[in-house]
Amino acid sequence: MKNILALWAVPRSTSTAFERMMRERGDFGVHDEPFGQSFYYSQERRNTTRYPNIEPNSQYNFGPTLERLKQENKKQPIFIKDMGYYVIPIANQEFLSNFNNSFLIRHPEKMLPSLFNNWPDFTLEETGYAELYKLFEIAQQIGDKLPVVIDSDDLVKKTKATVKAYCNVIGIPFIEKALEWKAEPQPEINQWEGGWHNYVLSSQGFKEREKKDYIRIEDNEYLKKAYEFCLPYYEKLYEYRLLIE
Repeated sequence: MKNILALWAVPRSTSTAFERMMRERGDFGVHDEPFGQSFYYSQERRNTTRYPNIEPNSQYNFGPTLERLKQENKKQPIFIKDMGYYVIPIANQEFLSNFNNSFLIRHPEKMLPSLFNNWPDFTLEETGYAELYKLFEIAQQIGDKLPVVIDSDDLVKKTKATVKAYCNVIGIPFIEKALEWKAEPQPEINQWEGGWHNYVLSSQGFKEREKKDYIRIEDNEYLKKAYEFCLPYYEKLYEYRLLIE
């Protein structure tokens, strides 16, 4: 049995569009942020302030969530898209050895204003950069190949070449028709409050977003501090990105 294919990401990094592509392929069972429910909704939840009115539910605990994914993966190949910071509480080699680990990054200059627009009270943990780098370091110790790292800019500017390179390294067929899809409701990827996925639900493929009137990093002290915190981790991961010609 092959491991579960996992894309660990930071928020606002085109990760949901990537997930949408994986659904369009048709050869994977796809799960949207299963460990987000563990992080925010379970009895083991690590954040009790983001969704304070949620009644903690043991079915979302980390162990049962992983076990469900493993059992499903015995029947068909499974892909998950998740934020890296969700699984840091349980991240070790044993945990990550259940996955074929890959990573998606985006420059914090582009990511942070978008995150701030949805969550002006985001924590540094919720930016996910330090945690994603920690996951990458652990994943490096598993197996004999470096984990795949994709930069969001490559994904939207050089879509075909980037996805093809990803598939080649991961060891799955490249399916070009999956790079485009119909704009339609996707209840499986709409679990979070706040309109996080409005763009991808109206999209028909990987496209650079039109610039929005987000607050500028240089105009907000908290964003400036967050940028200074996140940038070194992004730069470290960027060194390992897939090189796309």
